[in-house]
Amino acid sequence: MSPESVARRGRRPGDLRVVVRRPTKLPRTLGAPALFAASYGNVGSSIYYALGVTAAFALGLTPLALLLAGGIFVTTALNYAEGTAAIPHAGGSSSFARRAFNDPIGFLVGWVQLLNYMATVSISSYFAISYLGVFGKYVPLFNELKTNETLHVGATVVMIALLIVINIVGIQESSALNLALALTDLVTQFALVILGIFFLLNIGVVLSNIHWGVAPNWGNFLASISIAMVTYTGIETISNLSEEAKNPGRSVPRATYAVIVAVLFVAAFLPTIGLSVFPVHLDHGMYITDLATQYKADPVAGIVLGFNRVSATLAFWAGIWVGILAFTILLIATNAGLIGISRLSYSLAGAEMLPRRFATLHPKFKTPYVSIIVFGILSAMLVAAGLLIHAKVIDLMSAVYSLAATFAFCSAHLSVMRLRFVEPDLYRPYRMPINIKFGRDSIPVLSLVGALAIGIVFTQLMFQNISNSTWIYLGWLVLGVASFVAYRTYKKEPLWEPLEVPPPPDREVEHLPPEPLPQTARFKHGRRLAAHAASAPPRHVRHRRTWRVGWDLYWRRHGNVRGGLIVLVFAAVSGFAVGVDLSSYDPFGPGLGWSPGIVVVALIAAYLLNRSHLEQ
Repeated sequence: MSPESVARRGRRPGDLRVVVRRPTKLPRTLGAPALFAASYGNVGSSIYYALGVTAAFALGLTPLALLLAGGIFVTTALNYAEGTAAIPHAGGSSSFARRAFNDPIGFLVGWVQLLNYMATVSISSYFAISYLGVFGKYVPLFNELKTNETLHVGATVVMIALLIVINIVGIQESSALNLALALTDLVTQFALVILGIFFLLNIGVVLSNIHWGVAPNWGNFLASISIAMVTYTGIETISNLSEEAKNPGRSVPRATYAVIVAVLFVAAFLPTIGLSVFPVHLDHGMYITDLATQYKADPVAGIVLGFNRVSATLAFWAGIWVGILAFTILLIATNAGLIGISRLSYSLAGAEMLPRRFATLHPKFKTPYVSIIVFGILSAMLVAAGLLIHAKVIDLMSAVYSLAATFAFCSAHLSVMRLRFVEPDLYRPYRMPINIKFGRDSIPVLSLVGALAIGIVFTQLMFQNISNSTWIYLGWLVLGVASFVAYRTYKKEPLWEPLEVPPPPDREVEHLPPEPLPQTARFKHGRRLAAHAASAPPRHVRHRRTWRVGWDLYWRRHGNVRGGLIVLVFAAVSGFAVGVDLSSYDPFGPGLGWSPGIVVVALIAAYLLNRSHLEQ
């Protein structure tokens, strides 16, 4: 009997029946509206603090920076839609990487995601309390929250504690809260944009804000695209909740498309309106905008002050409503961050990469209460730590947020592309558009383009090291690797395995008959053998290292002459890119920045595609 089974006596003496204990599953109760609300709460809220930070780097090109980052977001969102519809399990890009590659890579991606969600919870909760200061004239307590930092921290921790309780009681309660608040906020944001277009937008002022290559310089503009990615980093929420979706094959793509339309509409027009209200101007020989200085902490509250040109009454009520709007959407973001971080830790614990205690479900509410409590407390501690560097908390958290999210996005692109060839027969209710036939499946062009673009902005942001965010990010990676090694050593399990056996498909969702025994399958060069072959006794064969397998496949496919030429051309192009990046001819400034990202991602993609083409 397996360790998950238990022997019990039958009805008659001598009878013995075996009862297999199956792990408890999260109930599937969420539809497309609930998925949209949770994701929009995380994505849409970022504009309330990302707009000011992006404007500090992009100045008059802020709308263009947000649109370019939005293009990367579209490729990423569609990539997540395909991966999540095919693998509706909590974990998002961590689950994709674990299935496409192996446990260590899946854990590394998941560990970075944990940092991403902790930053979401901390910065969202802090600014949610900050926006209540709008009502300080009428409620003295709110004014105290704005001026008394200790009270501010206490209120932030109390809000996180309340959301922890809501999430423990049940996902249905928290998703209902998300849906109500998200719909109210969505209507309000659309109304704000429409009013701004009619009363505040001035195309002449917007065009006069543009000073190509000067304000901003090209290096700051590329950095602004990296920072602008923080505006779109909540799409991971849909993947983390997919294990609780009623019909992932339909609800996940629908929720994803709805988020894309809503977020891009606001991100395209709101910064343009903001630059009409606060144009770029010279101050002591430097180009600045009040959107990135005076109103950096609350840019949307600053924008609505522009309605004073039309009506003081409209500006007054718009300011009051923006305070409510900002508080509600940031409350949603904090809640969505807690949901995502608890489901992600639940997924990692279920895969034996974190202690199993994190996967324990509450006996009554069936929620991963241990994960919710532990990481909720850590997020609250992060709020207190962030307040110690109050002057830099926005820049620091935004940069850490962007680093963690872009790393996860890039890994998701590569994982979904890899899964096309590792498991071509995997049930995929949704496939991304624009595919090129290659080998036994097709290359998703959007995944390839998205991975290359994200690689560029990721390394640019790494070398920019905004407010020492790079050191925090690298320190978190080192801590994760050390924790993984210690836990696997304690469990007496191997630290690295060439390929992972994929988890069994969710037959409840796919409506498939039970699989015949044995269910265990093994890989040969990334593909599973038939069940009868897997049942044969294992042979003690020394496995070749993964990189040697890929190298052998490459030379077998191309031969010595053609293969050598390909290597030389790739090396020459990579050397040229790095040389330009380091030279004074680089418009983004001399020094390493964008080139390592595109070279490394292109090399990984080429390696995976070449290996996938001839896998047996």
